[in-house]
Amino acid sequence: MKCPCCHRFLLPSEGPICAECLSGLSVVDSAAQYNVLSLFLCGKVCFEHATTWAIYEQNNRVAHLLHLAKYRHQPYVNQLLTSMLVDALQDTPWPYDIDVIVPVPQHWLRLLARGYNQVAPIAQTLSRRWHLPVEWGCLRRSKFIRSQVGLSWDERARLQQDSLSLRHPERLAGKHVLLVDDVCTTGATLLAAADLLQTLPGTRVSFLTLAKTL
Repeated sequence: MKCPCCHRFLLPSEGPICAECLSGLSVVDSAAQYNVLSLFLCGKVCFEHATTWAIYEQNNRVAHLLHLAKYRHQPYVNQLLTSMLVDALQDTPWPYDIDVIVPVPQHWLRLLARGYNQVAPIAQTLSRRWHLPVEWGCLRRSKFIRSQVGLSWDERARLQQDSLSLRHPERLAGKHVLLVDDVCTTGATLLAAADLLQTLPGTRVSFLTLAKTL
């Protein structure tokens, strides 16, 4: 079996990704209160906690691995990276008093084209490691969004706000919700989802992603 990142044959002691590739990833201090994701979101939305695991840059190893998970239907990649993030948070207060995990949703047309939601293995791994439930159907992508390349941040934000909706809001009202995504780029999706969730009485929001762009 070969490493999906560098295509070198894996040693018997190695997992699905070779040790050299894992050691060369642009990992951040996930345990820091003011990590790259929390600093980015600060002042943009009211939130409890936020963390990410690595930096996503064009053509770096993190981008390559997340591309495999997203477009090559290799969910084990996101499972592995999520486990590494949880390990990095082992001696911290995470997952705090979070009640439920909510993955960022995909529109059914996107799911049909891609075959699966790449955020699902992240939510499933967090659920298993932290013994937290996942609400799959409460946050919905009710409108299909095409490529946002070339759009301003305000235009992206409006598209995201218009495309998201809530179902069974009583399942999330008054709870501390962990919003989960694979990569935070402009933050428009996470911010739109948080704004929508915080219309529910007493609902608090935290964020977790595998990577953040610079």
